[in-house]
Amino acid sequence: MIDSKSFKSLQQQSARSYHQHKNIIKQLLAGKRVCCSECQQPLTIHLPNDNGVETGVSCAKGCTDIALDFS
Repeated sequence: MIDSKSFKSLQQQSARSYHQHKNIIKQLLAGKRVCCSECQQPLTIHLPNDNGVETGVSCAKGCTDIALDFS
């Protein structure tokens, strides 16, 4: 069973990750260049009209992979 201190820490990490991903997506949609934190390659955003490519944000090596759901 997880204690409340560990759960709070997990919630904080999750919130930080969510906000980082949200900021990356906002910057990409604004036309700014954003690089992967691991390999320093530029991130690309794939939208639903990208000819069958899975929607999301990724780098060329696949270090960063953020799935997006456009329902």
